[in-house]
Amino acid sequence: MSEPDTIPRAKVRRRRFSFTWIVPLIALVVLGYVVYQQVNRTRGTMITISFDNAQGIEPDSEIVHRGIRVGIVRDVELSLDLNHAVVTAELDPSAGTLAVEGSEFWVVRPQLSLQQVSGLDTLIGPNYIALRPGDPTGARVRAFEGRSSEPVLDPSEKSLLILTLSTDRLGTLQTGAPVLYREIRVGAVRSARLDHDSTRVLVEIQIQPRYAPLIRRDTRFWRSGGVGVDFGIFSGLSVQADSLESVLSSSVSFATPETRKPEAPAPNQIFELEDEPKDSWLEWSPAIELGAP
Repeated sequence: MSEPDTIPRAKVRRRRFSFTWIVPLIALVVLGYVVYQQVNRTRGTMITISFDNAQGIEPDSEIVHRGIRVGIVRDVELSLDLNHAVVTAELDPSAGTLAVEGSEFWVVRPQLSLQQVSGLDTLIGPNYIALRPGDPTGARVRAFEGRSSEPVLDPSEKSLLILTLSTDRLGTLQTGAPVLYREIRVGAVRSARLDHDSTRVLVEIQIQPRYAPLIRRDTRFWRSGGVGVDFGIFSGLSVQADSLESVLSSSVSFATPETRKPEAPAPNQIFELEDEPKDSWLEWSPAIELGAP
């Protein structure tokens, strides 16, 4: 009887690691990093802006600052509570510093009033979002509350003098109405609200820094604007009016008396807004040095 054939055994050789794979692997890692950096450089800063009314804003609407496009709207949707419109936008890479605390956004629409004519470019073109940047050194933020209209107060004017006037009615005063001294515009009406007990109207005005020295503790304010007509048989017809701007809209005028020891307004001082000036106020003519222009 013959012996059984010997079963052959496979010889296993250990594969040596090939350094030829290292170069492609390193190249792939470097390429991925370069692509990642390129995408980050071309991708802008994503922000969200909440508006009470975003009518006219849609994807691809522009965000404009100083007439230059600095961003684009990516999406518009309702908030979870259905009370606001939430705009998701992307700022251009070069405009990422605009996404800081204090930046203000509003939808530009055509406006025609006695105080201003603005946004007429949207009559023939799409609505867009304008912005007023905050302090570039401020904290970076990604969510903003949009305004319903363009802000009157420029945050860069930190030295503006803000005063409060008290009156029994608002009348035809509006935000942006001029504040005049000797028929020269030196400020504007900033806002109006009811007093805590609803018996008075508090009107906030802002005075340009150069004209702040005109305001003293005994300064008097009154309503101005419109045209006054007086006719007499012997005196004839006389017409009285303030500046053209105040003729077209209500405004606030003020006068300051001549005093030897002028006193600056007291902190939180509230001035009375009279319906008309006294004759003596119109005769006041103090020499007051203005601030630097």
